Amino acid sequence: MRLTQDDRGLRFVIRDFSDSHVTVNDQVLRQTFLLTPESLDAAVSVADLDALSEQGESLLLRDDPEVIIIGTGSRTRMGPPALSAALMRRGVGIEYMDTSAALRTYTVLASELRRVSLLVLF
Repeated sequence: MRLTQDDRGLRFVIRDFSDSHVTVNDQVLRQTFLLTPESLDAAVSVADLDALSEQGESLLLRDDPEVIIIGTGSRTRMGPPALSAALMRRGVGIEYMDTSAALRTYTVLASELRRVSLLVLF
Protein backbone atom coordinates (compact mmCIF):
# COMPACT_ATOMS: atom_id res chain seq x y z
CA MET A 1 0.00 0.00 0.00
CA ARG A 2 1.35 3.41 -0.92
CA LEU A 3 0.96 6.26 1.58
CA THR A 4 0.75 9.80 0.25
CA GLN A 5 -0.03 11.88 3.32
CA ASP A 6 1.76 15.22 3.74
CA ASP A 7 5.00 14.60 5.62
CA ARG A 8 4.97 18.02 7.34
CA GLY A 9 8.74 18.24 7.11
CA LEU A 10 9.38 15.04 9.10
CA ARG A 11 12.83 13.48 8.62
CA PHE A 12 11.56 9.90 8.37
CA VAL A 13 8.32 9.03 6.60
CA ILE A 14 6.71 5.71 5.67
CA ARG A 15 6.32 5.74 1.89
CA ASP A 16 4.79 2.29 1.26
CA PHE A 17 4.51 -1.20 2.69
CA SER A 18 3.50 -4.77 1.99
CA ASP A 19 3.49 -8.01 3.99
CA SER A 20 7.22 -8.42 3.40
CA HIS A 21 8.65 -4.89 3.67
CA VAL A 22 8.22 -1.28 4.75
CA THR A 23 9.78 1.61 2.87
CA VAL A 24 10.91 4.51 5.06
CA ASN A 25 12.04 7.41 2.89
CA ASP A 26 13.97 5.44 0.24
CA GLN A 27 15.11 2.58 2.50
CA VAL A 28 13.37 -0.79 2.15
CA LEU A 29 13.20 -2.56 5.52
CA ARG A 30 12.63 -6.29 5.87
CA GLN A 31 13.60 -6.79 9.51
CA THR A 32 12.50 -5.43 12.87
CA PHE A 33 12.94 -1.65 13.17
CA LEU A 34 12.10 1.27 15.45
CA LEU A 35 10.88 4.50 13.89
CA THR A 36 10.10 7.96 15.22
CA PRO A 37 9.51 11.08 13.15
CA GLU A 38 13.13 12.07 13.90
CA SER A 39 15.01 8.75 13.90
CA LEU A 40 15.18 5.31 12.36
CA ASP A 41 16.90 2.34 13.98
CA ALA A 42 16.94 -0.25 11.21
CA ALA A 43 18.93 -2.79 13.23
CA VAL A 44 16.85 -3.49 16.32
CA SER A 45 17.79 -6.81 17.90
CA VAL A 46 14.28 -7.79 19.02
CA ALA A 47 13.13 -10.96 17.31
CA ASP A 48 9.64 -11.27 18.81
CA LEU A 49 7.29 -9.99 21.50
CA ASP A 50 8.83 -12.19 24.19
CA ALA A 51 12.19 -10.43 23.71
CA LEU A 52 10.53 -7.14 24.66
CA SER A 53 10.27 -8.24 28.27
CA GLU A 54 14.08 -8.04 28.55
CA GLN A 55 15.00 -4.78 26.83
CA GLY A 56 11.67 -3.32 25.79
CA GLU A 57 11.36 -0.44 28.22
CA SER A 58 14.79 1.07 27.51
CA LEU A 59 14.42 0.52 23.77
CA LEU A 60 10.94 1.98 23.47
CA LEU A 61 11.47 5.00 25.74
CA ARG A 62 14.71 6.30 24.30
CA ASP A 63 13.07 9.09 22.23
CA ASP A 64 10.63 10.11 25.00
CA PRO A 65 7.40 9.16 23.21
CA GLU A 66 3.91 9.86 24.46
CA VAL A 67 2.59 6.80 22.65
CA ILE A 68 4.22 3.63 21.35
CA ILE A 69 2.73 1.53 18.58
CA ILE A 70 3.92 -2.01 18.00
CA GLY A 71 3.21 -3.76 14.69
CA THR A 72 2.98 -7.49 15.35
CA GLY A 73 2.71 -8.94 11.85
CA SER A 74 -0.40 -10.08 10.00
CA ARG A 75 -2.45 -10.32 13.19
CA THR A 76 -2.54 -8.44 16.46
CA ARG A 77 -0.70 -10.10 19.33
CA MET A 78 -0.25 -8.72 22.81
CA GLY A 79 3.16 -8.14 24.38
CA PRO A 80 4.40 -8.75 27.91
CA PRO A 81 1.90 -7.39 30.49
CA ALA A 82 4.76 -6.18 32.71
CA LEU A 83 6.05 -3.97 29.89
CA SER A 84 2.63 -2.43 29.27
CA ALA A 85 2.20 -1.79 33.00
CA ALA A 86 5.64 -0.17 33.32
CA LEU A 87 4.99 2.13 30.37
CA MET A 88 1.55 3.10 31.62
CA ARG A 89 3.03 3.96 35.05
CA ARG A 90 5.29 6.41 33.23
CA GLY A 91 2.31 7.92 31.41
CA VAL A 92 3.22 6.43 28.04
CA GLY A 93 0.49 4.78 26.00
CA ILE A 94 1.20 1.49 24.22
CA GLU A 95 -0.86 -0.16 21.49
CA TYR A 96 -0.33 -3.50 19.78
CA MET A 97 -1.77 -3.77 16.26
CA ASP A 98 -1.39 -5.79 13.12
CA THR A 99 1.42 -4.18 11.15
CA SER A 100 -0.66 -2.53 8.44
CA ALA A 101 -2.89 -0.84 11.04
CA ALA A 102 0.18 0.16 13.05
CA LEU A 103 1.81 1.80 10.02
CA ARG A 104 -1.32 3.75 9.14
CA THR A 105 -1.86 4.86 12.74
CA TYR A 106 1.77 5.91 13.12
CA THR A 107 1.57 7.95 9.91
CA VAL A 108 -1.48 9.86 11.16
CA LEU A 109 0.01 10.54 14.61
CA ALA A 110 3.38 11.60 13.21
CA SER A 111 1.68 13.97 10.75
CA GLU A 112 -0.06 15.55 13.76
CA LEU A 113 3.44 16.15 15.18
CA ARG A 114 2.82 13.81 18.11
CA ARG A 115 5.71 12.17 19.96
CA VAL A 116 5.15 8.66 18.67
CA SER A 117 7.41 5.61 18.32
CA LEU A 118 6.72 2.64 16.07
CA LEU A 119 8.28 -0.78 16.54
CA VAL A 120 7.62 -3.17 13.65
CA LEU A 121 8.35 -6.85 14.19
CA PHE A 122 9.00 -9.02 11.13
